[in-house]
Amino acid sequence: MTTIYLVRHAEAEGNLYRIAHGHYNSCITDDRGCRQIRALAERFRDVPVDAVYASDLIRTRTTAQSIYLPKGLQLHPDPAFREICMGEWEDHTWHELNVRYPEEMYNFNRRADLWRVPGAETAQQVVDRFIPALERVARAHEGGTAAVFSHGMALRTVLGVLQGQTLAEVGQTPHGDNTAVSLVEYEDGAFRVVFRDDNSHLTGQEG
Repeated sequence: MTTIYLVRHAEAEGNLYRIAHGHYNSCITDDRGCRQIRALAERFRDVPVDAVYASDLIRTRTTAQSIYLPKGLQLHPDPAFREICMGEWEDHTWHELNVRYPEEMYNFNRRADLWRVPGAETAQQVVDRFIPALERVARAHEGGTAAVFSHGMALRTVLGVLQGQTLAEVGQTPHGDNTAVSLVEYEDGAFRVVFRDDNSHLTGQEG
């Protein structure tokens, strides 16, 4: 069996300024984001981890430092763990998108199976790149533990699918907070979600 921690990145500029950053590269915020990373490092201080993976975007690679640097590990960047590409929505504010595209915004939040934007990925395309990459990580570290750093919408979608939800149903679950941790186990060719979206390490960090 392989144990995999799935971790959302710390607060980034897109989160702070309410901007749609799918594949757009944004940085971790100096205050809250850095505090979240320190809290995450403390959470994993005594947790054995054999390998660390992250999407190749700056906000996940920066957050991944919380685990791979203290443990003296190498980071393995992989674009398969990127956020959903938002096409023409990239780098526009969520307020603007809500005003201009209310129906598609509803689909983005509640009906991922119906969401379509020019130049963007579909939710199914995210699943089709993410889960095979997760399986590769699981097979590469059989009997061990890996951490994978990714993004809010991608994780929400993939975790929902791993729990047996359809893409029409994944919108019924909330986004995990920045640096929220989920745990999955891989055995006999199947994933099991042990828990998801836990942010208990942030207690006292958000003031």
